[in-house]
Amino acid sequence: MHGVPRETVEVRVRGLIEQSGQTQEAFGASIGLDSTKLSKALNGKRRFSSLELARIAEACDVTVDWLLSGDGGAVAARVSVEGSPVQQAIREAARLGECRDNVIFLRGLSDRPETPAFEKMLAYEQGEELAEFALRHLGDPDVLDSENFAAAIERVFGFDVAVVELDGGCDGLAFSSRKGARTLLVATSGNPTRQRFTMAHELAHLLCSDDQGLHVDENVMASTKGDLSEMRANAFAANLLMPAGRLKELFQEPGISEKTFSDAVMKLKVSPSSLAWRLLNLQLASPEQRTKLGGMRTIDCAAAASKMDNYAAWVEAGRQPRIPTRLVRDLFDAYLDGKTTLRPLANLLGVPVDTLRIAIEPSGVPIAASEADEFAP
Repeated sequence: MHGVPRETVEVRVRGLIEQSGQTQEAFGASIGLDSTKLSKALNGKRRFSSLELARIAEACDVTVDWLLSGDGGAVAARVSVEGSPVQQAIREAARLGECRDNVIFLRGLSDRPETPAFEKMLAYEQGEELAEFALRHLGDPDVLDSENFAAAIERVFGFDVAVVELDGGCDGLAFSSRKGARTLLVATSGNPTRQRFTMAHELAHLLCSDDQGLHVDENVMASTKGDLSEMRANAFAANLLMPAGRLKELFQEPGISEKTFSDAVMKLKVSPSSLAWRLLNLQLASPEQRTKLGGMRTIDCAAAASKMDNYAAWVEAGRQPRIPTRLVRDLFDAYLDGKTTLRPLANLLGVPVDTLRIAIEPSGVPIAASEADEFAP
Protein backbone atom coordinates (compact mmCIF):
# COMPACT_ATOMS: atom_id res chain seq x y z
CA MET A 1 0.00 0.00 0.00
CA HIS A 2 1.85 3.07 -1.23
CA GLY A 3 1.47 6.26 0.75
CA VAL A 4 0.16 4.58 3.91
CA PRO A 5 2.10 5.58 7.03
CA ARG A 6 3.76 2.64 8.75
CA GLU A 7 4.42 3.84 12.29
CA THR A 8 1.52 2.23 14.23
CA VAL A 9 -1.57 0.12 13.71
CA GLU A 10 -3.76 3.17 14.28
CA VAL A 11 -1.88 5.21 11.68
CA ARG A 12 -2.05 2.39 9.15
CA VAL A 13 -5.81 1.97 9.66
CA ARG A 14 -6.32 5.74 9.32
CA GLY A 15 -4.41 5.64 6.06
CA LEU A 16 -6.59 2.80 4.78
CA ILE A 17 -9.75 4.73 5.68
CA GLU A 18 -8.45 7.76 3.76
CA GLN A 19 -7.61 5.62 0.75
CA SER A 20 -11.08 4.04 0.82
CA GLY A 21 -12.69 7.44 0.29
CA GLN A 22 -15.24 6.64 3.01
CA THR A 23 -16.09 8.55 6.10
CA GLN A 24 -14.88 7.04 9.36
CA GLU A 25 -18.47 6.16 10.26
CA ALA A 26 -19.13 4.47 6.88
CA PHE A 27 -15.88 2.53 7.05
CA GLY A 28 -16.73 1.30 10.55
CA ALA A 29 -20.17 0.21 9.40
CA SER A 30 -18.64 -1.71 6.47
CA ILE A 31 -16.65 -3.87 8.89
CA GLY A 32 -19.34 -4.15 11.55
CA LEU A 33 -17.73 -1.71 13.99
CA ASP A 34 -19.70 1.22 15.41
CA SER A 35 -18.20 4.66 15.08
CA THR A 36 -17.60 5.11 18.80
CA LYS A 37 -15.49 1.96 19.11
CA LEU A 38 -13.61 2.79 15.91
CA SER A 39 -12.88 6.32 17.09
CA LYS A 40 -11.57 5.06 20.43
CA ALA A 41 -9.34 2.51 18.69
CA LEU A 42 -7.95 5.08 16.28
CA ASN A 43 -7.16 7.38 19.20
CA GLY A 44 -5.44 4.66 21.23
CA LYS A 45 -8.15 4.46 23.90
CA ARG A 46 -9.00 0.84 23.12
CA ARG A 47 -7.29 -1.95 21.21
CA PHE A 48 -8.48 -3.38 17.94
CA SER A 49 -9.65 -6.94 18.52
CA SER A 50 -8.21 -9.71 16.38
CA LEU A 51 -11.57 -10.08 14.61
CA GLU A 52 -11.66 -6.35 13.84
CA LEU A 53 -8.14 -6.49 12.41
CA ALA A 54 -9.12 -9.50 10.29
CA ARG A 55 -12.16 -7.63 8.93
CA ILE A 56 -10.11 -4.51 8.17
CA ALA A 57 -7.47 -6.61 6.41
CA GLU A 58 -10.16 -8.39 4.39
CA ALA A 59 -11.95 -5.18 3.42
CA CYS A 60 -8.76 -3.37 2.39
CA ASP A 61 -6.92 -6.29 0.74
CA VAL A 62 -3.97 -6.24 3.14
CA THR A 63 -2.74 -8.79 5.67
CA VAL A 64 -3.11 -8.75 9.44
CA ASP A 65 0.67 -9.00 9.59
CA TRP A 66 0.96 -5.76 7.60
CA LEU A 67 -1.52 -4.01 9.87
CA LEU A 68 0.46 -5.04 12.94
CA SER A 69 3.99 -4.48 11.70
CA GLY A 70 3.95 -2.83 8.29
CA ASP A 71 5.90 -5.84 7.08
CA GLY A 72 4.75 -7.44 3.84
CA GLY A 73 6.80 -10.60 4.36
CA ALA A 74 10.34 -11.71 3.60
CA VAL A 75 9.41 -13.86 0.62
CA ALA A 76 7.31 -11.31 -1.25
CA ALA A 77 10.22 -9.97 -3.28
CA ARG A 78 11.14 -13.46 -4.44
CA VAL A 79 7.82 -14.48 -5.99
CA SER A 80 7.40 -11.94 -8.77
CA VAL A 81 8.50 -14.17 -11.65
CA GLU A 82 5.61 -16.20 -13.09
CA GLY A 83 5.78 -19.63 -14.67
CA SER A 84 8.86 -21.16 -13.07
CA PRO A 85 8.16 -24.27 -10.95
CA VAL A 86 10.50 -22.87 -8.32
CA GLN A 87 8.56 -19.60 -8.24
CA GLN A 88 5.28 -21.53 -8.08
CA ALA A 89 6.61 -23.39 -5.05
CA ILE A 90 7.89 -20.22 -3.35
CA ARG A 91 4.62 -18.40 -4.00
CA GLU A 92 2.59 -21.24 -2.48
CA ALA A 93 4.93 -21.50 0.52
CA ALA A 94 4.61 -17.74 1.07
CA ARG A 95 0.81 -18.01 0.96
CA LEU A 96 0.74 -20.85 3.47
CA GLY A 97 3.29 -19.09 5.66
CA GLU A 98 1.13 -15.98 5.75
CA CYS A 99 -1.87 -18.08 6.81
CA ARG A 100 0.16 -19.63 9.62
CA ASP A 101 1.52 -16.23 10.72
CA ASN A 102 -2.08 -15.01 11.05
CA VAL A 103 -2.95 -18.07 13.14
CA ILE A 104 0.07 -17.42 15.36
CA PHE A 105 -1.17 -13.87 15.93
CA LEU A 106 -4.67 -15.09 16.70
CA ARG A 107 -3.92 -18.20 18.76
CA GLY A 108 -0.24 -18.02 19.67
CA LEU A 109 2.69 -20.23 18.72
CA SER A 110 2.29 -23.90 19.58
CA ASP A 111 5.02 -25.66 21.53
CA ARG A 112 7.57 -27.49 19.39
CA PRO A 113 10.39 -29.83 20.33
CA GLU A 114 13.60 -27.82 20.32
CA THR A 115 16.32 -29.19 18.07
CA PRO A 116 19.33 -29.98 20.28
CA ALA A 117 22.80 -28.67 19.53
CA PHE A 118 24.97 -31.09 17.58
CA GLU A 119 27.69 -32.92 19.46
CA LYS A 120 29.58 -34.00 16.36
CA MET A 121 31.10 -32.11 13.47
CA LEU A 122 30.78 -34.29 10.38
CA ALA A 123 27.65 -33.84 8.26
CA TYR A 124 26.64 -37.50 8.19
CA GLU A 125 27.11 -37.74 11.98
CA GLN A 126 24.91 -34.70 12.50
CA GLY A 127 22.32 -36.29 10.21
CA GLU A 128 22.36 -39.39 12.41
CA GLU A 129 21.97 -37.30 15.58
CA LEU A 130 19.09 -35.37 14.07
CA ALA A 131 17.33 -38.55 12.93
CA GLU A 132 17.62 -40.03 16.43
CA PHE A 133 16.04 -36.87 17.84
CA ALA A 134 13.22 -36.98 15.27
CA LEU A 135 12.49 -40.67 15.80
CA ARG A 136 12.32 -40.18 19.57
CA HIS A 137 9.47 -37.73 19.01
CA LEU A 138 7.80 -39.50 16.09
CA GLY A 139 7.78 -42.80 17.94
CA ASP A 140 7.36 -46.12 16.15
CA PRO A 141 8.91 -46.03 12.65
CA ASP A 142 5.60 -47.33 11.28
CA VAL A 143 4.29 -43.79 11.69
CA LEU A 144 6.44 -43.01 8.66
CA ASP A 145 4.04 -44.83 6.35
CA SER A 146 3.37 -42.48 3.45
CA GLU A 147 -0.25 -41.82 4.42
CA ASN A 148 0.85 -40.87 7.98
CA PHE A 149 4.18 -39.14 7.41
CA ALA A 150 2.87 -35.65 6.65
CA ALA A 151 0.31 -35.81 9.46
CA ALA A 152 2.98 -37.02 11.90
CA ILE A 153 5.27 -34.10 11.02
CA GLU A 154 2.43 -31.65 11.63
CA ARG A 155 1.41 -33.29 14.90
CA VAL A 156 4.89 -33.70 16.38
CA PHE A 157 6.81 -30.69 15.11
CA GLY A 158 4.01 -28.23 14.29
CA PHE A 159 5.26 -27.71 10.73
CA ASP A 160 2.67 -27.28 7.97
CA VAL A 161 3.10 -29.89 5.22
CA ALA A 162 1.75 -29.32 1.72
CA VAL A 163 1.91 -31.39 -1.45
CA VAL A 164 1.34 -29.24 -4.53
CA GLU A 165 1.26 -29.69 -8.28
CA LEU A 166 4.36 -28.24 -9.94
CA ASP A 167 5.45 -28.51 -13.55
CA GLY A 168 8.68 -30.35 -12.75
CA GLY A 169 11.99 -28.75 -11.86
CA CYS A 170 11.37 -28.43 -8.11
CA ASP A 171 11.23 -31.34 -5.69
CA GLY A 172 10.48 -29.34 -2.57
CA LEU A 173 11.33 -26.49 -0.24
CA ALA A 174 11.44 -25.49 3.41
CA PHE A 175 10.14 -22.05 4.40
CA SER A 176 10.39 -20.22 7.74
CA SER A 177 8.91 -16.82 8.57
CA ARG A 178 10.09 -14.36 11.18
CA LYS A 179 6.74 -14.73 12.96
CA GLY A 180 7.19 -18.47 13.44
CA ALA A 181 5.55 -20.15 10.44
CA ARG A 182 7.32 -23.30 9.27
CA THR A 183 6.19 -24.78 5.96
CA LEU A 184 7.39 -27.98 4.28
CA LEU A 185 6.35 -28.26 0.64
CA VAL A 186 6.91 -31.11 -1.80
CA ALA A 187 5.74 -31.68 -5.36
CA THR A 188 3.16 -34.22 -6.40
CA SER A 189 4.92 -37.13 -8.05
CA GLY A 190 4.44 -40.50 -9.66
CA ASN A 191 7.73 -41.47 -8.04
CA PRO A 192 6.62 -41.97 -4.42
CA THR A 193 10.03 -42.98 -3.06
CA ARG A 194 11.58 -39.74 -4.30
CA GLN A 195 8.69 -37.71 -2.90
CA ARG A 196 9.03 -39.42 0.48
CA PHE A 197 12.78 -38.85 0.59
CA THR A 198 12.21 -35.19 -0.32
CA MET A 199 9.76 -34.78 2.59
CA ALA A 200 12.33 -36.17 5.02
CA HIS A 201 15.09 -34.06 3.43
CA GLU A 202 13.09 -30.82 3.80
CA LEU A 203 12.17 -31.76 7.37
CA ALA A 204 15.89 -31.71 8.19
CA HIS A 205 16.24 -28.20 6.76
CA LEU A 206 13.36 -26.97 8.93
CA LEU A 207 14.69 -28.65 12.08
CA CYS A 208 18.10 -27.05 11.50
CA SER A 209 16.73 -23.66 10.32
CA ASP A 210 18.93 -23.96 7.23
CA ASP A 211 19.11 -20.75 5.18
CA GLN A 212 17.13 -18.97 7.93
CA GLY A 213 14.04 -18.44 5.83
CA LEU A 214 13.86 -20.25 2.53
CA HIS A 215 15.58 -23.34 1.23
CA VAL A 216 14.63 -24.62 -2.23
CA ASP A 217 15.65 -28.03 -3.58
CA GLU A 218 15.18 -28.08 -7.34
CA ASN A 219 16.73 -31.56 -7.49
CA VAL A 220 16.92 -33.31 -4.14
CA MET A 221 18.95 -36.15 -5.69
CA ALA A 222 21.68 -33.87 -7.06
CA SER A 223 25.25 -34.12 -5.81
CA THR A 224 25.70 -32.65 -2.33
CA LYS A 225 29.49 -32.73 -2.18
CA GLY A 226 30.85 -29.82 -0.17
CA ASP A 227 27.43 -28.57 1.01
CA LEU A 228 27.12 -29.29 4.74
CA SER A 229 23.38 -28.66 5.00
CA GLU A 230 22.57 -30.85 1.98
CA MET A 231 24.84 -33.68 3.12
CA ARG A 232 23.31 -33.50 6.59
CA ALA A 233 19.75 -33.47 5.19
CA ASN A 234 20.44 -36.52 3.03
CA ALA A 235 22.03 -38.39 5.95
CA PHE A 236 19.05 -37.46 8.10
CA ALA A 237 16.58 -38.76 5.51
CA ALA A 238 18.44 -42.06 5.17
CA ASN A 239 18.61 -42.58 8.93
CA LEU A 240 15.01 -41.51 9.47
CA LEU A 241 13.46 -43.64 6.74
CA MET A 242 15.83 -46.59 7.16
CA PRO A 243 16.84 -46.72 10.87
CA ALA A 244 19.85 -48.94 11.49
CA GLY A 245 18.08 -50.90 14.22
CA ARG A 246 15.13 -51.62 11.97
CA LEU A 247 17.35 -52.82 9.14
CA LYS A 248 19.29 -55.12 11.45
CA GLU A 249 15.98 -56.69 12.45
CA LEU A 250 14.91 -57.14 8.82
CA PHE A 251 18.25 -58.48 7.58
CA GLN A 252 19.45 -60.88 10.25
CA GLU A 253 20.49 -63.57 7.78
CA PRO A 254 23.91 -63.23 6.08
CA GLY A 255 22.49 -63.72 2.59
CA ILE A 256 19.90 -61.29 1.18
CA SER A 257 17.35 -62.75 -1.21
CA GLU A 258 15.45 -60.62 -3.69
CA LYS A 259 12.25 -61.49 -1.83
CA THR A 260 13.61 -60.32 1.54
CA PHE A 261 14.98 -57.16 -0.06
CA SER A 262 11.73 -56.48 -1.93
CA ASP A 263 9.68 -56.95 1.22
CA ALA A 264 11.85 -54.36 2.97
CA VAL A 265 11.53 -51.88 0.08
CA MET A 266 7.74 -52.08 0.29
CA LYS A 267 7.67 -52.04 4.10
CA LEU A 268 9.96 -49.01 4.41
CA LYS A 269 8.67 -47.33 1.23
CA VAL A 270 12.13 -46.39 -0.01
CA SER A 271 13.82 -46.84 -3.37
CA PRO A 272 15.81 -50.03 -4.02
CA SER A 273 18.96 -48.01 -4.75
CA SER A 274 18.69 -46.07 -1.46
CA LEU A 275 18.11 -49.22 0.55
CA ALA A 276 20.97 -51.08 -1.15
CA TRP A 277 23.43 -48.25 -0.40
CA ARG A 278 22.20 -48.04 3.19
CA LEU A 279 22.73 -51.78 3.68
CA LEU A 280 26.23 -51.49 2.24
CA ASN A 281 27.10 -48.59 4.55
CA LEU A 282 25.86 -50.59 7.55
CA GLN A 283 27.88 -53.58 6.37
CA LEU A 284 24.71 -55.63 6.02
CA ALA A 285 25.28 -56.15 2.30
CA SER A 286 28.37 -56.73 0.16
CA PRO A 287 29.35 -54.47 -2.76
CA GLU A 288 28.16 -57.17 -5.14
CA GLN A 289 24.78 -57.38 -3.40
CA ARG A 290 24.51 -53.60 -3.44
CA THR A 291 25.03 -53.55 -7.19
CA LYS A 292 22.59 -56.36 -7.88
CA LEU A 293 19.80 -55.32 -5.52
CA GLY A 294 20.23 -51.59 -6.17
CA GLY A 295 19.60 -52.21 -9.85
CA MET A 296 16.03 -53.33 -9.19
CA ARG A 297 13.12 -50.97 -9.75
CA THR A 298 10.47 -50.26 -7.14
CA ILE A 299 7.85 -51.89 -9.35
CA ASP A 300 10.06 -55.01 -9.57
CA CYS A 301 10.15 -55.13 -5.78
CA ALA A 302 6.38 -54.68 -5.59
CA ALA A 303 5.93 -57.65 -7.90
CA ALA A 304 8.42 -59.83 -6.01
CA ALA A 305 6.74 -58.95 -2.70
CA SER A 306 3.24 -59.56 -4.15
CA LYS A 307 2.38 -55.92 -3.34
CA MET A 308 1.34 -54.58 -6.73
CA ASP A 309 -1.98 -53.28 -5.39
CA ASN A 310 -0.15 -51.47 -2.59
CA TYR A 311 2.32 -50.02 -5.09
CA ALA A 312 -0.45 -48.75 -7.39
CA ALA A 313 -2.22 -47.09 -4.47
CA TRP A 314 1.06 -45.59 -3.28
CA VAL A 315 1.80 -44.10 -6.70
CA GLU A 316 -1.71 -42.69 -6.96
CA ALA A 317 -1.46 -41.16 -3.47
CA GLY A 318 1.79 -39.44 -4.44
CA ARG A 319 0.04 -37.67 -7.31
CA GLN A 320 -2.59 -36.11 -5.06
CA PRO A 321 -2.20 -32.56 -3.68
CA ARG A 322 -2.40 -32.08 0.09
CA ILE A 323 -3.50 -29.01 2.05
CA PRO A 324 -1.91 -28.68 5.52
CA THR A 325 -4.66 -30.21 7.65
CA ARG A 326 -3.41 -28.73 10.91
CA LEU A 327 -3.56 -25.25 9.38
CA VAL A 328 -7.14 -25.87 8.21
CA ARG A 329 -8.13 -26.95 11.72
CA ASP A 330 -6.43 -23.99 13.38
CA LEU A 331 -8.05 -21.44 11.06
CA PHE A 332 -11.45 -23.00 11.63
CA ASP A 333 -10.94 -22.97 15.40
CA ALA A 334 -9.94 -19.30 15.21
CA TYR A 335 -13.19 -18.62 13.36
CA LEU A 336 -15.24 -20.54 15.93
CA ASP A 337 -13.50 -18.54 18.66
CA GLY A 338 -14.67 -15.33 16.98
CA LYS A 339 -11.12 -14.20 16.30
CA THR A 340 -11.26 -14.02 12.50
CA THR A 341 -13.61 -14.16 9.54
CA LEU A 342 -14.16 -17.12 7.22
CA ARG A 343 -12.15 -15.58 4.39
CA PRO A 344 -8.68 -16.88 5.47
CA LEU A 345 -10.03 -20.43 5.63
CA ALA A 346 -11.90 -20.03 2.35
CA ASN A 347 -8.74 -18.73 0.68
CA LEU A 348 -6.73 -21.67 1.99
CA LEU A 349 -9.31 -24.18 0.75
CA GLY A 350 -9.76 -22.34 -2.56
CA VAL A 351 -13.55 -22.00 -2.24
CA PRO A 352 -15.85 -18.94 -2.20
CA VAL A 353 -16.62 -17.61 1.27
CA ASP A 354 -20.37 -17.99 0.75
CA THR A 355 -19.96 -21.62 -0.30
CA LEU A 356 -17.95 -22.37 2.82
CA ARG A 357 -20.43 -20.51 5.02
CA ILE A 358 -23.33 -22.56 3.67
CA ALA A 359 -21.35 -25.76 4.23
CA ILE A 360 -20.58 -25.07 7.89
CA GLU A 361 -23.68 -23.00 8.76
CA PRO A 362 -26.51 -24.96 7.14
CA SER A 363 -29.14 -23.21 9.21
CA GLY A 364 -28.12 -19.88 7.71
CA VAL A 365 -27.53 -18.47 11.18
CA PRO A 366 -23.90 -17.29 11.57
CA ILE A 367 -21.94 -18.55 14.53
CA ALA A 368 -21.69 -15.77 17.09
CA ALA A 369 -18.31 -14.04 17.05
CA SER A 370 -17.14 -12.59 20.34
CA GLU A 371 -15.12 -9.41 20.23
CA ALA A 372 -14.10 -9.66 23.87
CA ASP A 373 -10.68 -11.09 23.04
CA GLU A 374 -8.55 -8.08 22.21
CA PHE A 375 -4.86 -8.03 21.40
CA ALA A 376 -2.27 -5.36 22.01
CA PRO A 377 -0.45 -4.37 18.79
